[in-house]
Amino acid sequence: MPLGSLRDRNRITVGLVSSGTLLALVAAVYLIGTEGLLLNRYTVTGVFAETGGLKSGDEVRVAGIRAGEVTAVEPDWGKGNVLVTWEVDSGVDLGPATRADVEVASVLGGRYLRLSGPVTTPHLADLSDERRRVPLDRTGTPATINDVLNRSTETITRLDTRSIDRILGELNGLSDDDRGRLSRTLTNLADLARTVNESEPQIEKLLTSGDQVLDLARTKERQLSALLNNVRLMLDELERRKTELSTFLGSGGRTVATLTRLIDKQQKQLETVMSDLQGTLGTLRPATGDFNELLAWAGPTLSGLSSVGGRGPWLDVVSTGLGPLSPKDLAELAKMNPESPANGGRP
Repeated sequence: MPLGSLRDRNRITVGLVSSGTLLALVAAVYLIGTEGLLLNRYTVTGVFAETGGLKSGDEVRVAGIRAGEVTAVEPDWGKGNVLVTWEVDSGVDLGPATRADVEVASVLGGRYLRLSGPVTTPHLADLSDERRRVPLDRTGTPATINDVLNRSTETITRLDTRSIDRILGELNGLSDDDRGRLSRTLTNLADLARTVNESEPQIEKLLTSGDQVLDLARTKERQLSALLNNVRLMLDELERRKTELSTFLGSGGRTVATLTRLIDKQQKQLETVMSDLQGTLGTLRPATGDFNELLAWAGPTLSGLSSVGGRGPWLDVVSTGLGPLSPKDLAELAKMNPESPANGGRP
């Protein structure tokens, strides 16, 4: 069935429907394009010393590319700072050490928020809202012409005009050679300032290391004080015992010197005695077993002789066998005696 012409319809109804549709499209464009209704973003905040001309709706750029939008710029009256809130696209990863700086968009004016810094884990998108805050030491604002002029005016008013006049008068009295040397000096000074400016990260690292050394020294101060006190006590004790130590060391030195002279004089006799003793021991070493057996047999006999006693003209002697005699020993002695009854007294 073909649709009828709009002229055949109620013009009021058509106008209301068309106006409503147009308003809905305008609202959708505003919400999507300006408010980011359908965009997936996460919120980040930062603490700034001042606004720097930044306002809500300004761009947020990462590496020169738009990556979000500033949503709020609010003063913190209690701390004297400015709290800036912005949104970043979900596809843009930022590290926990992100830095935020307010930059001038063009010569004609305008500001944008520039985000920089290493992109490391955990990403800001993965952190809670409380931890997505850039501290004051990682934020910055641009210096405007008004700021420079105001600071220059304050600096100029503090200058000593008399000293400046005196310096200018002295400069006018310089010769050509002195002016050349002064020019070279100022050039070298400018180069030095440029080098110091380029080496600022290394200087900051050096200062940080120095602070760490000072903190370590403060931590170890008590231990170092105790060590120094102990060393002082030891030195005091050595001072009190100085006379005794000198006497002891002196007598010890004399003893060593005397012993050295004695060894030098008697060295030949000592070598002769040691040689004879070595020869004697070498001779006795093969007969050690027989010598031990002799001492074993003589032991009981000497014990018996030690008990000999006498009364008057008589001498009481108790004879004992040479050693502890067993029946086996007696049989061997009988075999050794040719006149024993065992063989009838015959040889």
